[in-house]
Amino acid sequence: MKSLQHNKVNFNNKITFDFSGGNLSSDSGLLLVRSFLEKLGLRDVLKDCFDSHNCRTHPVSSVIEQLIYTNIAGYHQDDASDELRHDPVFTSILGKEALASQPTVSRMLNSLDEADIKKFNDILKALFCMGNSPKDTKYIVLDIDSTNIQTYGNQENSEYIYHYSSNGYHPLVLYNGFNGDLIKFELRKGSVYTSNGVREFLEPVLEWLEKEYPGADILIRGDSGFATPELYRLSEEYEVNFLVRMKSNATLNKFADEFNRTFQELYGNDFSHHHVVHDEFNYKAGSWEKERRVICRTERNAGELLTRSTFIVTSLKAEPKKIVSTYNKRGMMENFIKETKLDFGMTTLSHSSFKANCVKGMILAIAYSIMNIMKRLIMPKELKNNRMLSIRSLFIKIACRAVKSARKTILKFCSSFPYKDKFLESMSRIDSLHFA
Repeated sequence: MKSLQHNKVNFNNKITFDFSGGNLSSDSGLLLVRSFLEKLGLRDVLKDCFDSHNCRTHPVSSVIEQLIYTNIAGYHQDDASDELRHDPVFTSILGKEALASQPTVSRMLNSLDEADIKKFNDILKALFCMGNSPKDTKYIVLDIDSTNIQTYGNQENSEYIYHYSSNGYHPLVLYNGFNGDLIKFELRKGSVYTSNGVREFLEPVLEWLEKEYPGADILIRGDSGFATPELYRLSEEYEVNFLVRMKSNATLNKFADEFNRTFQELYGNDFSHHHVVHDEFNYKAGSWEKERRVICRTERNAGELLTRSTFIVTSLKAEPKKIVSTYNKRGMMENFIKETKLDFGMTTLSHSSFKANCVKGMILAIAYSIMNIMKRLIMPKELKNNRMLSIRSLFIKIACRAVKSARKTILKFCSSFPYKDKFLESMSRIDSLHFA
């Protein structure tokens, strides 16, 4: 909406501002994203999945695509579409006169069903294959975790989560531990325990990987919330390795006491340094059908009086120290979750319908996956590991003016854009991409 009011600033009475600049945009870097998605063929994929029985002014696939772009640009609320309806960059990349309004977006989110929601995870898998060539990928680490997404008021299936001390949802997420690609996302109501439904969540992924990545070594890695025989049995059935931290109990602590005596013999009176002892034993819990290998790490930090023990159950054959080191790399997943939530707007879901929140969550997951793959494939080397928050400020938020003629539209970028060479370099890399 244009404003005719001239606003003053407090540092110079000769400067005023308003919002009547005209055909301008602050998001012209989205041309880079649109060019990348053209190479991926995402528009055709969305049409094939969602437009078979759709003849609206704004087809479902078009609204989903719009939400992907608005989210990447940092507009996480649906009503941002109302202000962006005639933005020259958004209308140009989407190929329409005006964006779908907030009511249209809301109707779309509420129109999809369970079968449609499953299609989003198929798209995540397709994106994963594009970012991780089946021919060249030898190792895959499936980092599984749950997190919280906050809600407001009496939203459907929103419940109090004691672990996070807040109302919300408790989704399951699955990332590739090597590069942060999001493989699967499933929104769940707030009251479910961390590992509930883990077999139903993981088994379709393992079946798909068995088919698409037959030569890859696969490792499932999880924290103590996933220390369940259901996960161990599933891993063994599909002949993939697992690495899961365990909660301590009386029996495990008895084993730790033996290792603690060894620790005391080695470092008992040296409180000036951090000391660690690794060992292993075979263990069978009451709910297990057989013994499994458990690694015990006993450590004490400098200045501490007491030792503490960490237990990890695994099918890997490596030495205990290597096992612990491999598990500790799981800490990168917290960064992946943080970026997904903070930089892509998944900290909250605000629709009243659980189904609508499922759809919105999946769209945000796809936006994250697109940008994670894009950073790796086309961004300059110094930016490949940057968070989306940084990429957005450097490469997306570029001012431009749209100049339209009868035949074409020219988007004139800001002349003082400091990263123009890197932008052009990234655009040229898109041209050289080839996907099977």
